[in-house]
Amino acid sequence: MRLFFCLELPPPVRTQLARLAAGLRPRVRGAKWVEEENLHVTVRFLGETGEDLLPELERLGKAVAGEIAPFEILLDRLGAFPSPSRARVLWAGTGGDAGPFATLASKVEEGVQDLGFPPERKLALPHVTLARLRIPQDLASLLGGTPVAPLRATIENLTLMESELRPEGPRYTPRARWPLGG
Repeated sequence: MRLFFCLELPPPVRTQLARLAAGLRPRVRGAKWVEEENLHVTVRFLGETGEDLLPELERLGKAVAGEIAPFEILLDRLGAFPSPSRARVLWAGTGGDAGPFATLASKVEEGVQDLGFPPERKLALPHVTLARLRIPQDLASLLGGTPVAPLRATIENLTLMESELRPEGPRYTPRARWPLGG
């Protein structure tokens, strides 16, 4: 099964992000847009994972969630990976303090490495993927010229999500969910 740890967003925040994405669609060609119900903040992508690791991942998720109090993420800017001039992924994220998210991501990373997963090569950045671009393109002017009304998302849970890839798009199914702060 294909798994990842994530932070689910409250429905009103997902709706506002979907509206933002709808306004960007005409200006970004060749993109696969993320469906509103699938908008989330990835903490750690695990990839194909055997069923035998599920109990250990569930223990890890419960332990980490219990150590972190609920927190707020501010989504106040657009960005692109790997860079605005060669964008493959368009995202909404934070330009501010990512302290609680960084702590959570670090604890998850330490735990999954203890379970034998290879280290993540990229720094965990709290962001919500809005679109994946089939062909890299220069989005620098779009990113610089699109104001983003700040969205505040209160994060109350850590989720272990399963992703099933299908022709019509991925289907996400929560495998486990733990309240932050225990």
